[in-house]
Amino acid sequence: MEILTKNEFNDIFFDQKLSLHYNINKSETLYMNENEFREMLLNWRASVFEIKPRLVLVDNREFQYPISPELQLWMVEHISTPVLEMPSVDKFCFVMPEEFIAHLSITQFTEEANNVIEENHIRYFGSLTEAMTWLKE
Repeated sequence: MEILTKNEFNDIFFDQKLSLHYNINKSETLYMNENEFREMLLNWRASVFEIKPRLVLVDNREFQYPISPELQLWMVEHISTPVLEMPSVDKFCFVMPEEFIAHLSITQFTEEANNVIEENHIRYFGSLTEAMTWLKE
Protein backbone atom coordinates (compact mmCIF):
# COMPACT_ATOMS: atom_id res chain seq x y z
CA MET A 1 0.00 0.00 0.00
CA GLU A 2 1.16 3.47 -0.86
CA ILE A 3 1.17 6.02 1.99
CA LEU A 4 -0.68 9.21 0.99
CA THR A 5 -0.85 10.92 4.41
CA LYS A 6 0.62 10.12 7.80
CA ASN A 7 0.10 12.51 10.72
CA GLU A 8 -1.01 12.65 14.35
CA PHE A 9 -4.73 12.36 13.52
CA ASN A 10 -4.94 9.98 10.59
CA ASP A 11 -3.12 7.83 8.04
CA ILE A 12 -4.31 7.48 4.47
CA PHE A 13 -3.21 4.68 2.16
CA PHE A 14 -3.96 3.62 -1.39
CA ASP A 15 -3.96 0.00 -2.51
CA GLN A 16 -3.61 0.22 -6.28
CA LYS A 17 -4.39 -3.47 -6.84
CA LEU A 18 -7.82 -3.15 -5.18
CA SER A 19 -8.27 0.53 -6.06
CA LEU A 20 -8.86 1.02 -2.33
CA HIS A 21 -8.55 4.37 -0.56
CA TYR A 22 -8.02 3.43 3.09
CA ASN A 23 -8.14 5.98 5.92
CA ILE A 24 -7.34 5.19 9.55
CA ASN A 25 -8.42 7.81 12.09
CA LYS A 26 -6.42 7.76 15.31
CA SER A 27 -7.36 8.19 18.97
CA GLU A 28 -5.57 11.58 18.96
CA THR A 29 -8.67 12.93 17.19
CA LEU A 30 -9.99 13.42 20.74
CA TYR A 31 -7.70 16.47 20.99
CA MET A 32 -8.72 18.11 17.71
CA ASN A 33 -10.60 21.35 17.45
CA GLU A 34 -13.34 21.80 14.86
CA ASN A 35 -11.07 23.59 12.38
CA GLU A 36 -8.53 20.76 12.52
CA PHE A 37 -11.32 18.23 12.03
CA ARG A 38 -12.73 20.07 9.02
CA GLU A 39 -9.22 20.44 7.55
CA MET A 40 -8.58 16.71 8.03
CA LEU A 41 -11.82 15.89 6.20
CA LEU A 42 -11.14 18.33 3.37
CA ASN A 43 -7.65 16.86 2.91
CA TRP A 44 -9.17 13.35 2.91
CA ARG A 45 -11.72 14.39 0.28
CA ALA A 46 -8.98 15.98 -1.85
CA SER A 47 -6.97 12.75 -1.79
CA VAL A 48 -10.05 10.74 -2.82
CA PHE A 49 -10.67 13.18 -5.70
CA GLU A 50 -7.05 12.93 -6.78
CA ILE A 51 -6.80 9.12 -6.60
CA LYS A 52 -10.31 8.35 -7.94
CA PRO A 53 -10.56 4.97 -6.17
CA ARG A 54 -13.22 2.33 -6.72
CA LEU A 55 -13.41 1.44 -3.01
CA VAL A 56 -13.32 3.77 0.01
CA LEU A 57 -12.77 2.54 3.57
CA VAL A 58 -12.65 4.75 6.67
CA ASP A 59 -11.45 2.94 9.78
CA ASN A 60 -12.89 4.77 12.79
CA ARG A 61 -12.22 2.16 15.46
CA GLU A 62 -9.98 4.60 17.36
CA PHE A 63 -11.84 7.77 16.31
CA GLN A 64 -12.63 10.01 19.30
CA TYR A 65 -13.79 13.41 17.98
CA PRO A 66 -17.41 14.19 19.00
CA ILE A 67 -19.38 15.26 15.92
CA SER A 68 -22.15 17.79 16.50
CA PRO A 69 -25.40 17.56 14.48
CA GLU A 70 -24.43 20.76 12.61
CA LEU A 71 -21.04 19.31 11.71
CA GLN A 72 -22.71 16.08 10.54
CA LEU A 73 -24.78 18.10 8.06
CA TRP A 74 -21.66 19.91 6.84
CA MET A 75 -19.94 16.53 6.38
CA VAL A 76 -22.84 15.20 4.31
CA GLU A 77 -22.86 18.28 2.06
CA HIS A 78 -19.12 18.85 1.67
CA ILE A 79 -17.49 15.47 2.22
CA SER A 80 -19.60 12.33 1.77
CA THR A 81 -21.99 13.48 -0.97
CA PRO A 82 -19.24 14.69 -3.34
CA VAL A 83 -17.33 11.42 -2.80
CA LEU A 84 -20.42 9.25 -3.28
CA GLU A 85 -21.22 11.13 -6.48
CA MET A 86 -17.83 10.34 -7.99
CA PRO A 87 -18.24 8.00 -10.97
CA SER A 88 -15.23 5.93 -9.89
CA VAL A 89 -16.52 5.12 -6.37
CA ASP A 90 -18.46 1.85 -6.23
CA LYS A 91 -18.39 1.21 -2.48
CA PHE A 92 -17.84 3.38 0.59
CA CYS A 93 -17.81 2.07 4.16
CA PHE A 94 -16.79 2.77 7.74
CA VAL A 95 -15.44 0.46 10.42
CA MET A 96 -17.05 1.80 13.56
CA PRO A 97 -15.43 2.63 16.90
CA GLU A 98 -16.30 0.75 20.05
CA GLU A 99 -17.08 3.89 22.00
CA PHE A 100 -20.85 4.40 21.96
CA ILE A 101 -21.11 8.17 21.55
CA ALA A 102 -18.72 8.30 18.59
CA HIS A 103 -20.55 5.28 17.12
CA LEU A 104 -23.87 7.07 17.45
CA SER A 105 -22.48 10.23 15.82
CA ILE A 106 -21.02 8.35 12.86
CA THR A 107 -24.17 6.25 12.49
CA GLN A 108 -26.31 9.40 12.40
CA PHE A 109 -23.94 10.90 9.83
CA THR A 110 -24.21 7.77 7.69
CA GLU A 111 -27.99 7.87 7.80
CA GLU A 112 -27.93 11.55 6.80
CA ALA A 113 -25.62 10.81 3.87
CA ASN A 114 -27.75 7.89 2.71
CA ASN A 115 -30.83 10.13 2.73
CA VAL A 116 -29.07 12.48 0.30
CA ILE A 117 -27.66 9.92 -2.15
CA GLU A 118 -29.97 7.46 -3.85
CA GLU A 119 -27.53 5.19 -5.71
CA ASN A 120 -24.44 4.49 -3.60
CA HIS A 121 -24.96 4.07 0.10
CA ILE A 122 -22.43 4.24 2.88
CA ARG A 123 -22.21 1.04 4.88
CA TYR A 124 -20.75 0.56 8.33
CA PHE A 125 -19.26 -2.50 9.97
CA GLY A 126 -18.11 -3.58 13.41
CA SER A 127 -14.88 -5.15 12.16
CA LEU A 128 -12.25 -4.50 9.54
CA THR A 129 -12.63 -8.09 8.30
CA GLU A 130 -16.36 -7.60 7.63
CA ALA A 131 -15.72 -4.33 5.82
CA MET A 132 -12.98 -5.82 3.62
CA THR A 133 -15.16 -8.81 2.76
CA TRP A 134 -17.97 -6.51 1.63
CA LEU A 135 -15.61 -4.26 -0.35
CA LYS A 136 -14.17 -7.24 -2.21
CA GLU A 137 -17.60 -8.71 -3.16
